[in-house]
Amino acid sequence: MRIRYFAAAAQAAGTHEEHLDLDELPAGTPDNDGEATLGQVLDLLSAREPLSAPVSGDLLVRRTTALGTVLLRCSFLINGVNEQDRSRTLKPTDELDVLPPFAGG
Repeated sequence: MRIRYFAAAAQAAGTHEEHLDLDELPAGTPDNDGEATLGQVLDLLSAREPLSAPVSGDLLVRRTTALGTVLLRCSFLINGVNEQDRSRTLKPTDELDVLPPFAGG
């Protein structure tokens, strides 16, 4: 499946886009059709780089926040449709967009 990261999520992931083979999930995770849930995919992405400590309040200190931490605050689009239900089934042909909170006007 194709995963696209935006803004802080892209910075934390170290890429704007990746392709995830659902067979990479731990044994027994996807069902017989090669599908997985949104929660399972997010758990796999978070496990790559676990939660990080909060970034210092000092404006001169900048550190990339771990992807696992950023994912806690993100919204998700599956094939362009907003989805927050972690039990939502994903297929290898789906596209997942990871959107952190945005500021601005």
